[in-house]
Amino acid sequence: MKKYFTFILAALFCLCLPNESFPQQQDVSFSSGLRIKPGAQFEYFNRTMTWDDEKYTTDLKATLFALNLEIEINEGFSISGLAGYVLSDYDALIFRQLPFSVELDAGYIGGYIFGAEIRKSLFHVSSFEFGLSGQFLYHMGKEKTWNVLGLNVTGTATGKPTWRRAYAGPYIKFSGLESLSSYLAVYYNKLWGRFEMKQTIQTLEGTEEKELLPKSLIDITIGTILTLSDYFFLTGEVHVLPYSDGMDLGFVAIAAFSF
Repeated sequence: MKKYFTFILAALFCLCLPNESFPQQQDVSFSSGLRIKPGAQFEYFNRTMTWDDEKYTTDLKATLFALNLEIEINEGFSISGLAGYVLSDYDALIFRQLPFSVELDAGYIGGYIFGAEIRKSLFHVSSFEFGLSGQFLYHMGKEKTWNVLGLNVTGTATGKPTWRRAYAGPYIKFSGLESLSSYLAVYYNKLWGRFEMKQTIQTLEGTEEKELLPKSLIDITIGTILTLSDYFFLTGEVHVLPYSDGMDLGFVAIAAFSF
């Protein structure tokens, strides 16, 4: 899987480089092909994560709100950037190496999200487009502090999560309808992260980190683009990530306009 992911990223990078050897149907200048597409994005996903050498699992639920900017350099090649806010919920993380054990059940923790995406069309067959796309996201969580209950003395626990997500793979897009197009993509999708917990009980202090790795790596994505006008469109995606004894899900909605 790692070799597959590396190959897809390398292919995307190479396709972004100018290459006179690729046959072109027509000459397109940078200025004539440039389109700018700002928009707003909502995403929700649930990923099953493992920790302590895959002995235990926890559900990572995240709700993401972001502004994105897509730049279509010419038809079939675009790059995007996004920035926003995310709420992450970690269920049943247990920290045993602190002065006192802590089982995390804290609800959503806020944080910031930054990312970039690239999409490259390779060729067309009738109304079908074949290409490659990839995305990288970085989540920087904010610290959250809780009071440690059940003790005769005061104590606090402070947690800070971070995670990253990278996916890449091929897609097939059907554009046979006037205002509606759909696509199917198969990605190698890896999300990995870390949760750091610090505890202070009077003069006692301790820090413990949990490294989180995903159970699901293959992402089957089905998407639809609804073009309401030449300048406004809506996109919806469903992500299905199966693994040996279950399945993770994700949903994306984007509203954008272009000029």
